Amino acid sequence: SIIMESSRQVAGGASRRRTSTLHLVDLAGSERAKLSNAQGQTLKEASAINKSLSALGNVIKALVEISEGKERHVPYRDSKLTFLLKDALGGRSRCTLLACISPAEKC
Repeated sequence: SIIMESSRQVAGGASRRRTSTLHLVDLAGSERAKLSNAQGQTLKEASAINKSLSALGNVIKALVEISEGKERHVPYRDSKLTFLLKDALGGRSRCTLLACISPAEKC
């Protein structure tokens, strides 16, 4: 995470302070274990990444349902990823997800 702070003088001599946080998350390795022949530590890492992606999907789904007026619990604590991104995903923030996806020959 990168935290940026800026402040400037506004009318009346007061100071306005703005804080921004940029989260960079690399989820490479989230492929199917059967197709990649991953073993040992690599398999554990891929499994953890897939679990985090699933939890992220659940959080996004809950936030969409809340925006549609439904009362719903947002499961931020289901993974370290969603817990760290809690402020970026909900509230007064702008969030962009960038995904590089390639087609698989086998499903």
